[in-house]
Amino acid sequence: MIKYFSKIILVGFVVIFAKVYSQETKTFKINKLGQNKGLLQLNAQALSQDSLGFLWVGTEDGLHRFNGYEFKPFVAHAKDSTTLIDDHIRGLLAIGDTLWIATNSKGVSGYRFSENKFFETTKSLKKNDLQIAYKILKLDAPHLLFSTRNHFILFNRKDGNKQIFKLPENQRENFVEDVIKVSKNTYWLATRTSGILEFNIVDGQLKRLPFFNPSSASAFIKKGNSLFISSEKGLYEYLLSSNKINIVSETPAINTLFLLDNEELLVATHQGMFCFNLKTEKTSKIIFEDKLNNTYENIVIEKIVKDDKGNLWLGTAGEGVFYLNKFQKKFETVQVKISNSEDDQRISVFPFFKRNDSILWIGSTKGTLAYNLTTKTFKRYSTGKNGITYCFAEDDTGTLWAGGIYDGLMKYNPKTDQFSQWLSTDTQNGLPDNEVLTIIPRNNSKLWLCTWAGGITEFDTVKETFTPILINGEQLNRVRVYLHDSENNLWLGTDQGLYKVSENRTATVYTQSDSEKSELTNDRVFALKEDQQGNIWIGTSSGLTKLNPKTQSTTLYFKQKGFSNDFVYTILIDKKNHIWLSTNYGLSVLNPATNTFKSYTKEDGLQDNEFNGKSGFKDTEGMFYFGGINGFNIFNPEKIIDNPHFPKIYLESVELFNKPIERNELFKDTLQFKSEENVLTFNFTALNYSNPQKVSYQYKLDNFDKQWSPPSSKRSVTYTNLNPGNYTLNIKATNDAGLWGDEVKRVALVIIPPWYQTTVFKISLFVCIILLIIGLYFYKTSRLKREKIKLEKLVYERTQDLIQKNKALEASNETTLKQRNNIEFLMKELSHRVKNNLQIVSSLLNIQANSIEHKKSKEILTIAKNRILAISYVQAQLNSKTDEVDVGKFVENFSLNMIETLTDEDSLTFELQFDIKNNTFCNVNITLIGLILNELITNTFKYAFNTYSKENILQIECSLINKTIKLSIKDNGVGYNKENIKKGSLGLDMVTEMVHQLNGTIITETQNGVKNTITIPCNKNTK
Repeated sequence: MIKYFSKIILVGFVVIFAKVYSQETKTFKINKLGQNKGLLQLNAQALSQDSLGFLWVGTEDGLHRFNGYEFKPFVAHAKDSTTLIDDHIRGLLAIGDTLWIATNSKGVSGYRFSENKFFETTKSLKKNDLQIAYKILKLDAPHLLFSTRNHFILFNRKDGNKQIFKLPENQRENFVEDVIKVSKNTYWLATRTSGILEFNIVDGQLKRLPFFNPSSASAFIKKGNSLFISSEKGLYEYLLSSNKINIVSETPAINTLFLLDNEELLVATHQGMFCFNLKTEKTSKIIFEDKLNNTYENIVIEKIVKDDKGNLWLGTAGEGVFYLNKFQKKFETVQVKISNSEDDQRISVFPFFKRNDSILWIGSTKGTLAYNLTTKTFKRYSTGKNGITYCFAEDDTGTLWAGGIYDGLMKYNPKTDQFSQWLSTDTQNGLPDNEVLTIIPRNNSKLWLCTWAGGITEFDTVKETFTPILINGEQLNRVRVYLHDSENNLWLGTDQGLYKVSENRTATVYTQSDSEKSELTNDRVFALKEDQQGNIWIGTSSGLTKLNPKTQSTTLYFKQKGFSNDFVYTILIDKKNHIWLSTNYGLSVLNPATNTFKSYTKEDGLQDNEFNGKSGFKDTEGMFYFGGINGFNIFNPEKIIDNPHFPKIYLESVELFNKPIERNELFKDTLQFKSEENVLTFNFTALNYSNPQKVSYQYKLDNFDKQWSPPSSKRSVTYTNLNPGNYTLNIKATNDAGLWGDEVKRVALVIIPPWYQTTVFKISLFVCIILLIIGLYFYKTSRLKREKIKLEKLVYERTQDLIQKNKALEASNETTLKQRNNIEFLMKELSHRVKNNLQIVSSLLNIQANSIEHKKSKEILTIAKNRILAISYVQAQLNSKTDEVDVGKFVENFSLNMIETLTDEDSLTFELQFDIKNNTFCNVNITLIGLILNELITNTFKYAFNTYSKENILQIECSLINKTIKLSIKDNGVGYNKENIKKGSLGLDMVTEMVHQLNGTIITETQNGVKNTITIPCNKNTK
């Protein structure tokens, strides 16, 4: 019986509603947020936005916070008093730092954002009715109204005071649905079963207003002099100036009202939502359509909230949350619908053509279509319906031509509203290929028909004849697109590159393999356009190229932010010189002034993300037409309004070793971590609820990162092994239009050093070291004093002992000095006696030599005498008190002495030259050196020269090189045979032996005279 009665009520509701409301509809594009985003339950009965911009949703299975990407749930735990007290939530209100929560069985509680803490408010109220809460309503700055079953509680937020007021009794459950302030201390309360009550907040008086007869009121909306009131019986208008009330519509079960703007009122009922125009008093049924093109009509809307950006959030019964962004839908899509079509598959759109009328010509997978922009109806033409109409062109007479894949050439006759057709034949001068890709109007009633495999052929529209066209003397296939630029140059885009064709049909070819100065992104050219500066823009299968015809230089653009797919199908250029590109993933727009891209996708209202080749057109009024796999979009690029708002950026959470830690990061500007907590992941978000997947982020950690990270959609960053110190994490983000805001979220990070690296420890250690040093100093000072005293005593004793010993030593020194003087005297005497004896021996040898006539014997005696004299001279030199001898000076003096000795007997036959270097002091046996000189000079005197001549030279050199004495005795005499001389020469053998005793070497050269080079180690005394 109850079910039957319910059906009667429902049928009656629909009938009454249909009579009152017209059948006009409005479609709202929505983002549907449900369990795919983390919502635990789809009955979204309560909505509220906090001061940070987060959306809070209350369901029958918990509380949820939404950041644009996913919901974070908060649920009740029976054994944890710090969690949510009840999962079934009926009402929410965020004010300042607190979210007030009305629950189904535990009254009213709160959540302190900055403390990340839940608390209970009405637990102390024992009455069961007060534990069943419905709504939280704001009255004034300090006062809130908690709506509970059959009661309401006036709560003072300043002092926590609670006043309980009972609602008029009724057979049905009663509670306050809405409240509105009508005077300084007076409020009207909309109740479920008591109509409208007037409540004085000062004296607490509560009375029912008699002018409102319905027993139920659900919402108030004030606009000017009118107060709109909803109830179970319909919508009422109360005129505040005249105190009159009128019924606007007799419709039951209105849940809530919302003033969309100054002209439209949203009416949410149990059978969907309607839009009531306050001026025209017309009502439209609202149909919601999500991103997947699913529609929702008879949806029960529980709550409507407008956020700080002016967007709407709708809590539904059973469908989650609907989000309406006024910047979401930027484009209108037209889907091709053909009556009596063989199938209901979507129709793909290719080229467009439009004159200055209301007909838009469309090439599609169903052939040629004409779309009436006024009546919004399609007409399909029978000619070419079996293939794809791939191009349109208008000749110099205004005739429309079309080319098709498999359908050849087609001509439109406006009188018959039909197309005539030319197909490929086997004749030599016919159409070479049925796949006509491009039609290029030429002068004198000529058309160039560019085909897939038959090259280019020229069609005479008057004679209807076909003539092949060769470019660079060759057939050119697959010309997909052409351009007549402002200089009247003809450009052809092909699969083999870009051709610039001259009048004589020769062409300059631009390809991917050209020099870096003029290369293309790819050889397959799909789009060509010229901008306002005369640059040629080339769209290829792998990017975009800008060609400067004057400098022949190119600029290449590949995949990047805002240009996520670089297969460019068509190019259009707007009045701002922005370059619009259709791709396999939406539309991308390049601003050449900044070299930045932004993109639009299906979520912005495009027909789909994938577009088609040649499917782009700009009419004379500046309207753009882009077609793809699911219809086409028509829009004025000057009227596309991007989201002007920039998102707020927050650090949502931190993970330590990939595990979340609860530190309420949203409300902290500084975070501290221990040094061993060295694997940190920071999760951040930007509250851009419209197309959050388009938001890009950059981050930079001061004192660690050298530069900002590349833009990406990644919302987290992990740092490992951060050294102790202070850091600042900087985060910035774009909105969904790709624009960077000025806001940079900064969070200070402090990595606390281990105890042995802290400043306190270092200072303590320093102080301890100083104290230790001071203690050691005093200890050593005291010890030194004691040792000093002891040492002074010892020194005194030793001094006295030394004085005595010194006296004895002085006496001994006097004795030693006397002895040394005696020794020196004896040595002088000995040296004198030796010298005299050597002189006696030398004189005796000289006398003996003079008395002997035998030449050989005389010679031997003379040599012996000279050797004795040499020893005598050396002995005189040895009387010097120094150990080191100036060898050079000795050699020079000794040599002169020897020459004087020799010239006593014979006259000198040569000139003597010296090359003696300074500072040739050495500790060396000069006796041996003297004997060596004696032998060598004597040999020169005896054998080198027969007679005197100025050119006869005896040169003696002495130098000290690298601690080695180099002695050279050289003459330019007759020389000798060394081997012959050695046989009977005792002198040369003596020389060799004496050199060896000096640890030296001797080299004798007998060419051009005789040269003896002697090297002797030089030993110096060290002090």
